[in-house]
Amino acid sequence: MSRSSSAGKLYTALMLKMLHGGGEVATILDVGAGDGAYRDLISPPLPDVTWIGVEVWEPYIERFALRSRYDRLICSDIRDLDPATLPAIDVTIFGDILEHMSKSDAQSVVARYLTKSRFVVISIPITHYPQDQINDNPFEVHVKDDWSHQEVIRSFVGFAAACVHFDIGVYFLSGSPEGRQKLNMLQSLIPDLVEKMSPGEPLRWPRVYAGP
Repeated sequence: MSRSSSAGKLYTALMLKMLHGGGEVATILDVGAGDGAYRDLISPPLPDVTWIGVEVWEPYIERFALRSRYDRLICSDIRDLDPATLPAIDVTIFGDILEHMSKSDAQSVVARYLTKSRFVVISIPITHYPQDQINDNPFEVHVKDDWSHQEVIRSFVGFAAACVHFDIGVYFLSGSPEGRQKLNMLQSLIPDLVEKMSPGEPLRWPRVYAGP
């Protein structure tokens, strides 16, 4: 998709930077690359990471020069992409993308890439957030426009860390107990870092970790 909300981006970048510092991140799959916002935000402090972008709307690939900005760029609907065609993935980012599909489709793709990846990041509006086509792109429509924090928590598994920034929820998941414990530990460090970098920022830190 095109430009995503700036809400939650600092939290996402800090978590991924700390995971990278611990040797946990070598390859990132960016689902719904849009204008490349996540790559632009996260790649400078992670210069040795391989980026694979997935973008369903072909006009965005040329408009935002995505092929020159990703190590590999795939034009596909993530619902149709076979994870077996991809290399090992450390982090899959669903950045403001799951609201563009049905709940059952969102659950299916997250489950698929929670198995494929060591970590999964979900950024999603957690309020009533309708949206129609943008740039003549039918994939920009919000198919499910009424997610809430509680429904997100009930609908997916593997939660270990979360942040709510304005009307955006950002969630870090892992399919392994070790991964969840790692995320939970890093989460404990984040609030102080955010306060130092951006004092007074209205972030909330809901507990989502339920152990192994």
